[in-house]
Amino acid sequence: MGTVYLAEHMLIQRRVAIKVLRAELAADSQVVDRFMNEARAAGAIGHPHIVESTDLGFTREEVPFIVFEYLEGTLLTDEIYRLRGLPPRRALRIATQIASALQAAHTAGIIHRDLKSDNIFLTDKEDVSDHVKVLDFGISRFVETENDDSQGRHQIMGTPEFMSPEQITAPHAVDHRADIYALGVVLYEMLAARRPFDFDAEGRTTDRTFAETDQLLHKIIQDAPPPLGRPDLPPGLEQLINEKLLAKSAEQRFQSMKDVQAALDAFASVSRRDTQPIPATPMPAVAEPVTLPGAPKKRGILWLVAALLAGGAGAALMFKPPSGGAPAQADTTSLAKSALQTTADQLGTALESEAQAARLRAEGIASTPMLRAAIETDAATLKNMIADKDFLIKHDANEVIEILQTKGDQQTSMLRVPETAPTMHIAADGTRVETDGTHVTIVVGTPVLTQSGVQGGVIALATPVDLGAAKKLEPAPKQLALVGLAKPVVLLGDASATGTTVTAPIKASEKSHVSGLSLAAVYEPPAPPPPPTTDPLVYVRYGLFGLAGLMLVLFGVSLARKR
Repeated sequence: MGTVYLAEHMLIQRRVAIKVLRAELAADSQVVDRFMNEARAAGAIGHPHIVESTDLGFTREEVPFIVFEYLEGTLLTDEIYRLRGLPPRRALRIATQIASALQAAHTAGIIHRDLKSDNIFLTDKEDVSDHVKVLDFGISRFVETENDDSQGRHQIMGTPEFMSPEQITAPHAVDHRADIYALGVVLYEMLAARRPFDFDAEGRTTDRTFAETDQLLHKIIQDAPPPLGRPDLPPGLEQLINEKLLAKSAEQRFQSMKDVQAALDAFASVSRRDTQPIPATPMPAVAEPVTLPGAPKKRGILWLVAALLAGGAGAALMFKPPSGGAPAQADTTSLAKSALQTTADQLGTALESEAQAARLRAEGIASTPMLRAAIETDAATLKNMIADKDFLIKHDANEVIEILQTKGDQQTSMLRVPETAPTMHIAADGTRVETDGTHVTIVVGTPVLTQSGVQGGVIALATPVDLGAAKKLEPAPKQLALVGLAKPVVLLGDASATGTTVTAPIKASEKSHVSGLSLAAVYEPPAPPPPPTTDPLVYVRYGLFGLAGLMLVLFGVSLARKR
């Protein structure tokens, strides 16, 4: 559709990439709208994993162009086939970043519709490799324009190998779950170095025929994906790709990119760099059996053996717990503490994931060019810019976003969405966990830099934490509470419950800044043991000892007779 040129801004001496529409297409209004849509989408989202659009305009010949940030690195497609497939951990790390970018796009009401490995760029950022940038929102669709056919709602759009079944059969009904399917294709390709559904004839450089394309689309609609053929994958990952990302029905896939990101994070945490099986060590050959000469028969020795057996049995019964009293109780406190710690670890992972997702969301908003320009103005100017259709800040349900202007040590609220939410003051790069006694919220802050690179404000973002997993604790306690905040949050039971208290710390990495929290559970105290009763085994022990003594006497008589 266009040609990309490397350029340099003469005043600030910054390299940029300029994408210019091909001149012969500039007369087609639909093509021009699609081209400008790419700039509008990138500018509306503002996310660290989406290529930044800084300007757009027209040449003297009325040909549109877009100015993007300049990226150095490689296309994901080239990296996949250069290495003939990526290690699972690396593939999951890249897929998680893609999911984060598309979650921001979906929150802004934008569906990509053409996600593919050719539209994923890998670059280095702050000495960290594989920093993802999602490109080419040219055929993306804004959800707000549902009734506008100019964006091709009734046309089949996209790259065939990455199309979801509904993009083929019902293009008018495509929603954000088509991007979830395309991400599944990208993840499959990263692991297998091939796409789940592709043209049969490989290595061709000419255009595909209609018959070949029709055959491919039929496979996408009807066939199951071939096995990945990767024995080193974490257990369950291939099933997740096939059933939750590449499902034929959109209803059977994950319903949001946030769910996709959480699932990929979970698999990334258990994957290992080296999953090769340990080679088996051959066992030494079994020795041939040797027959020993039999011992001479001595009847007297049998009495001695019988005596030892009887005495040994009596001694063994001395170590058996009394059968007439209460059975030995399992250490319920130890079991409860183990289950509670497992739940605390799960909650720590959830808090860390929510904090990371919130920070990426805040960084995306903070990097928006229009916000960086408006942060130096006033609240009225900022609100006018927010009202512009080309600049969208949308929030999820129960999410709070606030733009704070900083001057010295003072922070002034310029905008808060929703306006009825209480104001949030937080340091740049700060993270904290708050509660109102019922709900738990993570609040993150990220700096907003002015056009000159100086901090001009802070984006504060608050998002609720799902504590549902903690409420499924087994064995169920009388009370379960999250402690370490301003006030405890009772998750289960009665706040006044009494009994044996068991606590487990919630562990999270230092990078997440989530610390000092723990789960406290109250269980029923163990019942007192019943009074001791006479153990019937006492008589058995005495009987065995007596029998052993009798056998020893008989052994002595046998020895005396031989003499």
